[in-house]
Amino acid sequence: MKVHHFQALVIGALSLGAAVLAAESYNQHQQLAELQTAARNAPAAPSPSLRRDIGELRTTLATLSPQIAELKDAQHQHTAAQATFGQQLDELAGSVRILQAVPPGPSSAELTALAQRMGATEAALEKLSTAPKVPIAASSPTSPGSDQSKTKARQPPFTLQGIETRGTVRFVAALPAGAHALSTVHLLQPGDSLNGWQLRAIREGQAVFQVPGHGDRSLPIP
Repeated sequence: MKVHHFQALVIGALSLGAAVLAAESYNQHQQLAELQTAARNAPAAPSPSLRRDIGELRTTLATLSPQIAELKDAQHQHTAAQATFGQQLDELAGSVRILQAVPPGPSSAELTALAQRMGATEAALEKLSTAPKVPIAASSPTSPGSDQSKTKARQPPFTLQGIETRGTVRFVAALPAGAHALSTVHLLQPGDSLNGWQLRAIREGQAVFQVPGHGDRSLPIP
């Protein structure tokens, strides 16, 4: 609406200027016609004062003729400029319509929140890559299967990264063991499983998983 209002103001101003030039040109033509009529109606043997007036009229005519020509040129230039401005305003209005049809991108708040989440995930990955490996105790020769099962149960096959919220739904961000890329992070809801561990519930600062053969286990959420 602002573009159309601006266009109407510009066209109105140009039209007003054209009207003023036309009125001025008309007045000059009227004066010239009156002077010509007075010159034609002058007697054959005018008096000295009349001859003086006629001389002044001729001088005025000689002065007005270039001014009338300049007014015509100015009016022609004004008309051409008005057409150019009208075309430019039409192009501007078309550009505004195209810009209004483009869907808006993400807001600055959304970009800031995304950058913060990416920074937290990268920091967690850096911490994970530099953390010392936990040694795994050797299995007893008498019951290797039992000890290995307990070791696997004690060491989850992933690392929790934090909580992600999408609207009113909360997710647990988990990075599989040995992975370092952001694309490998899994967002788990209660009922989802990762490497055999099923998320049962999300509590305050903890995530409860069901471990096959070992029941439920709570893991801290950083």
